[in-house]
Amino acid sequence: MEFTPAFCYAIAFVAVFIATAGQILLKKQAGTTKDKGFLSKFLNIRVIAAYGMLFLSLFMNQIALKEVPVSVLPCITSTSFIWVFLFGILILREKPGPRKILGVALILLGNAISRL
Repeated sequence: MEFTPAFCYAIAFVAVFIATAGQILLKKQAGTTKDKGFLSKFLNIRVIAAYGMLFLSLFMNQIALKEVPVSVLPCITSTSFIWVFLFGILILREKPGPRKILGVALILLGNAISRL
């Protein structure tokens, strides 16, 4: 099967959102298992689904690498941290601290510099 560059770029961006959804699911689950046992923290449907989503995003990135240059894919993938930051604020009602804001700013700056 032959993959076009546009398809591979689309796969890379979809992979970012799948990984972001998996990370939000893990963050949501982390808040509910504070007093539970060790195994119940890892052997529940949310955690298994989240890790499945993260594995799927890795698989999709491998497909994207057929046409997306290795110098570009990490820039696309790193935006997942920005999306997790934004969705954490919108969905989980997290209050961003100065370190998180600085981290997102550094990711944006790094992406901008790498594309010069």
